[in-house]
Amino acid sequence: MKKEVINALLKYGLDFVFVLLLLFIATAVMQLSTNYYFLMLFFVLFIVSLLPITSYFHDIIDSRISPVVYEELFVQTVDSILTIESFDEMLKATFDRVLELFKVRSGLLIFYYHDKDEFNIFYQRNRRSRIIRKAKVENDNILFRVIRGPDDIIVKRELNTSIHFERKLIAEIERLNGELIIPIYYRDMFLGLIIIGSRKRRFSGKEMRLLKIFASRIAILSVNSFFVSELLKKKAVEKEYEIATKIQKRFLPDADARIGHITIRVFHETTSLMTREFYDIFVSGDEVDEVRISAYRLLGNITGTSIYMPGIQALLQSFSRLGYPPAKAVMKLKKTIRERGIIDEEISLFHASVQQNGECIFCNSNYQSPFIFRSSSQSLRPVKERGRKQGRLKLMPGDVLIIGCKTFHEFIVENMRKYAVLIAGQGSSLSRIRSSLIKSLTAKQGEQEGDRLLVLVTLEGGK
Repeated sequence: MKKEVINALLKYGLDFVFVLLLLFIATAVMQLSTNYYFLMLFFVLFIVSLLPITSYFHDIIDSRISPVVYEELFVQTVDSILTIESFDEMLKATFDRVLELFKVRSGLLIFYYHDKDEFNIFYQRNRRSRIIRKAKVENDNILFRVIRGPDDIIVKRELNTSIHFERKLIAEIERLNGELIIPIYYRDMFLGLIIIGSRKRRFSGKEMRLLKIFASRIAILSVNSFFVSELLKKKAVEKEYEIATKIQKRFLPDADARIGHITIRVFHETTSLMTREFYDIFVSGDEVDEVRISAYRLLGNITGTSIYMPGIQALLQSFSRLGYPPAKAVMKLKKTIRERGIIDEEISLFHASVQQNGECIFCNSNYQSPFIFRSSSQSLRPVKERGRKQGRLKLMPGDVLIIGCKTFHEFIVENMRKYAVLIAGQGSSLSRIRSSLIKSLTAKQGEQEGDRLLVLVTLEGGK
């Protein structure tokens, strides 16, 4: 839309300059001569000579400011397809969009249905369009005889009128009010013709290539006869997922946080429309003495349940701000979910309270055990909870608490010595530690699907 506005402003500006130039020259010439016949002849010749120049600059504006781009053509057409139920209407909308974007006032789309053994003609002239169903098309038409494959594009201006066969071809093209003919093929299967009418500006090689690409896309859509209905269903589901994902992401805190002496760095990445891994960072009370950190994951089928996660996040924050320790806050959360019947799926949850002095109390409900890196001994080990699934540890300056998703947890367990050395080599910068860990862990994960979550917590020394 922005390009179209700039295009229109430049064209009107060019026309305005042209008019001003005429007025300026008219004033100057009238002062030099009083012969009105001479003046009239002069202005006719002057305007005729300037019009091609103006037209040339109009073409430059069209090609540089708002050229026809295949991506734009495809996206706009697919957007219109998604609101259409019948395949014929989709073809009509597609063809109308092609003519509109190429600024052509007339054209034909002749489409052959192999399953019905019949032709439909989609016709447009001067912005008026119609569909001719079960059209009578001669199989021995000269166009069908000439076109033998998807590369046989016919351009009327390139035909030679002195050759009898090409003269007959020109006559047939003119009968159809065409200038450019692009065949529609799916591999070796003929599906129809796109006949584009003439316009003032010649079709460039790039535009013809774009039309050829678009003809192949029409062929693919036609072969997949169920495309429209399936796409509509998929769009509806994806729209729900998209809304859920947007809601979830708005509720997620920043990946980098520093609250008092506590520094937190998070890596969170999802590989699908629906998120399984979630995290939260918040101050429990009005003061910054206590920071709560949560990591939780939906188990089982997440369809239709992931959208509830912001509500679960709000519940956990509410129980924490009531002063409940991590174990009791988690217990209250699960009890509320069960009593209210919010979701049927199980949630694995890690919830920790970290004080500014380094005291850390956590509750682990079916989540992976965290790791603690001790800077004094340069060692890395898992932290186990004690009784009723609640654990406790003391963070010293330079220590790093690591909370990770199941995949990352398994990789670290396999080679804790390697990751201890990697963390120790990054000094006190928590951002560098995060970057190094993620580089190593994601390389090991490779192309495996699944959400990725890594939460790092340190005291004082993080940057």
